[in-house]
Amino acid sequence: MNIFITQSADLGHAKAFLLRQLVAEAVRQQNHQVVNAAQDATLVIVLGDQLPKNPDLVGKKVYLVGIDQAFNAPESAITDALFRATDYVIPVQSEVDSSPVLSGDKAKNIVAVTACPTGVAHTFMSAEAIETYAKQQGWNIKVETRGQVGAGNPISQEEVAEADLVFVAADIDVDLDKFKGKPMYRTSTGLALKKTAQEFEKAFSEAKVYTGGGTATKEKEESLGEKKGVYKHLMTGVSHMLPLVVAGG
Repeated sequence: MNIFITQSADLGHAKAFLLRQLVAEAVRQQNHQVVNAAQDATLVIVLGDQLPKNPDLVGKKVYLVGIDQAFNAPESAITDALFRATDYVIPVQSEVDSSPVLSGDKAKNIVAVTACPTGVAHTFMSAEAIETYAKQQGWNIKVETRGQVGAGNPISQEEVAEADLVFVAADIDVDLDKFKGKPMYRTSTGLALKKTAQEFEKAFSEAKVYTGGGTATKEKEESLGEKKGVYKHLMTGVSHMLPLVVAGG
């Protein structure tokens, strides 16, 4: 069976990465296949406390797996999902929305992509920083992580269409074709992590419509090339420590 693993919107990206790894391994041990897109799945497993509002899941069998079960008993979570999954229904938003809004009466819709050379540490830490700051401002935010296991929390075409801004924090070239025609701002994972507010201010004033094909400048690529060797070795060590840090809270 083809199984797609995703997560609740309120689940931190670092914790989501660890849980996805555990559940994906349990899926493979039971001779099922992990797929990277909901449309390719027969069953969708959602990690966290609530179902996401994702049109791509319509028509799919979905099962919600709590954090404790995913961490402590991923094998039983798969078994439960196989027998107890139900048809996905898009969650209805509360009629009372206390989130602050920006100009006018419409909250900003932002989609973001994060990626680093190793695809783990900075990818997920910057994603959490972006998501946390955006929610504090009352914006609607969806962050897609590009890592060693493919795209996590993938952004749908419907979400792209509704987006007011595409915020890309990447230290490597990533495929951004699905964002053609949308205002885009590009920065590094380091700046997105350490200077989140400043980078969003720049994003709203400096974003340009993405037409496709453009990558980092030659100077940036050369600089990245010089640093990549040492950086990769350093961040690989951090990446191996990440599950221990997340598990410890």
